[in-house]
Amino acid sequence: MKRLHSFTGSLLLATSILARRVAFPMLSVGAGLVLGQPRAGASGVFTNTGTLAEARYEHTATLLPNGTVLVAGGIGFNSPVLASAELYDPASGTWAATGSLAAARFYHSATLLPNGKVLVAAGVSNEGPSGDLASAELYDPASGTWTATGSLGTARRLYTATLLLNGKVLVAGGQNGTTAFLASAELYDPASGTWTATGGLSTARREHKATLLPNGKVLVAGGLDNSGLSASAELYDPASGTWAATGSLATARHFHTATLLPNGKVLVAGGGGSGGALAIAELFDPASGIWTATNSLATGRYIPGATLLSDGTVLVAGGVDNNGSSLASAELYDPASGTWTATGSLATARVVHTATLLSDGKVLVAAGNDNNGGILASAELYGGPPPTPAQLLNISTRMRVLADDRVLIGGFIVTGSDPKKVIIRGMGPSLNGVGVTLSDPTLELHQPDGTVITNDNWKINDQTGQSQEADIRATTIPPTNDLESAIVTTLPPGNYTAILAGKNGGTGVGLVELYDLAQAANSKLANISSRGFVDTGDNVMIGGLIVGGGTGGTKVIVRAIGPSLTVNGTPVPGRLADPTLGLHDGSGTTLATNDNWKINDQTGQSQEADIRATTIPPTNDLESALIATLAPGNYTAIVRGKNNTTGVGLVEVYNLQ
Repeated sequence: MKRLHSFTGSLLLATSILARRVAFPMLSVGAGLVLGQPRAGASGVFTNTGTLAEARYEHTATLLPNGTVLVAGGIGFNSPVLASAELYDPASGTWAATGSLAAARFYHSATLLPNGKVLVAAGVSNEGPSGDLASAELYDPASGTWTATGSLGTARRLYTATLLLNGKVLVAGGQNGTTAFLASAELYDPASGTWTATGGLSTARREHKATLLPNGKVLVAGGLDNSGLSASAELYDPASGTWAATGSLATARHFHTATLLPNGKVLVAGGGGSGGALAIAELFDPASGIWTATNSLATGRYIPGATLLSDGTVLVAGGVDNNGSSLASAELYDPASGTWTATGSLATARVVHTATLLSDGKVLVAAGNDNNGGILASAELYGGPPPTPAQLLNISTRMRVLADDRVLIGGFIVTGSDPKKVIIRGMGPSLNGVGVTLSDPTLELHQPDGTVITNDNWKINDQTGQSQEADIRATTIPPTNDLESAIVTTLPPGNYTAILAGKNGGTGVGLVELYDLAQAANSKLANISSRGFVDTGDNVMIGGLIVGGGTGGTKVIVRAIGPSLTVNGTPVPGRLADPTLGLHDGSGTTLATNDNWKINDQTGQSQEADIRATTIPPTNDLESALIATLAPGNYTAIVRGKNNTTGVGLVEVYNLQ
């Protein structure tokens, strides 16, 4: 069992290795088994899976946190607009009915919110100027029901909806009625269930694409504007609520694909152009704001489906060609080489279908229109590569740093066979909005052989007395204040301890961070932990972590320790008597809480068996633990003392996969 790095808490280092047992099943070949038949979702092959109860197109498909897929709305036989919804279960390959939308709709959007619910908004209830909807609904996977939420300020269709890093949903552009193109944009706040206007696009447009960039901004590109096909692109900044022009596409297009690649660039491919279905593809670089050509698709296609696979390649399947025929062919784009290669074809040619990446790395293609304009209920699975395991990309702990044994002490283990290059930062003066900060932090790194690397001010290497500014800046994450500390070093596998203190006994809020600078190395950061004094208010223990470096979710256990803390068998003075634990996502939404580890706070039921099955349960009933499956993203764990008590505490996170 690999350990995920723990992020807030204590000098306590876990040194035991958690074992994972792997069973190898025996396979037998018997009568009736057809050798050579493709397995469901075999790699590079499309195979049929369960059929939807209702044929449909212009529907939405959303992967839910439990791994099932919600399909909602669309257009059915004889053009009735659908309110029905269905759930696909990858385990059984079957569909089951779930609660229906209050309002039948198509050309709508469906967005998975951080709280696990699905926001369906706007769209069209029937063709014609009066058919556009402003209403919105929330689907709750726990109950299988829909409830009304706030309505948009403007009814719209053919717009984009983007989940922002702050948990809000940005809706932009589209069309109202049969002629009016929209420049307006709105924000949905899941906390209040309301929509508010935000800055409008400089160009009214529909049938464009919107992509959330790693820096939190949103790229909108292409579409149709009031003059026809558009090549223009704009960036939305959530911090200011405004749009700014960026580089334009070389080729104007609409109904194209737009995919954020692992390298941070955006791949736009296909769509409809002035001469029909396009094969041309382009790359947007957020660093320069410029589009560059990349290799073209083998087949021009309009309204295809595009899916980023777990290995970083992009699957484009189906669509319509220049003759107006639906396509069954599919192609894979490799960002490393910038080339497209043919892959297995769909069993049924289709367009205006959905393509959803499942938790196991396969792609579910559902419904749509076939080559004869018929409406499909069939679904297929594409066998993409299995998801790559996620890992911790960085970890940090922020808390009040005191003197003596109440400094901030972090421990971590490097496992594997290769050395690991890291940067450790000690921050204080640059922290904003956290009260009195550590004015001059110092940093120590204690190594397994007993040697210590120190740093006071990051631009100077304490060991040599020479400048290390160039090395620190080369990491791209130098501290912003000269009094802050940083150490860049390459560490062989082993146990390490980092200590953040105030110079000359200074106190205040400080932050210690550890970044993995060699993610490709055959080594991992494991069992990272920090120990410190848990105060009240803003001075509780706040640990942050980023899960990434893979496409699959990772199952973790998070622990908050206090009463059982010891060093060399001696109880730590002033231990936190009764810790509580909260786990939050990047938008601040609470994912789970725990007070006493044997009881699940969310259900009120016992979780003792599940926690013990991890082999690392807390040893005191008052300590906290929770198990969660985390998708790649940003997370925060907060440790407090129950009833505002204070004391020395520890928090750890272990990867259970």
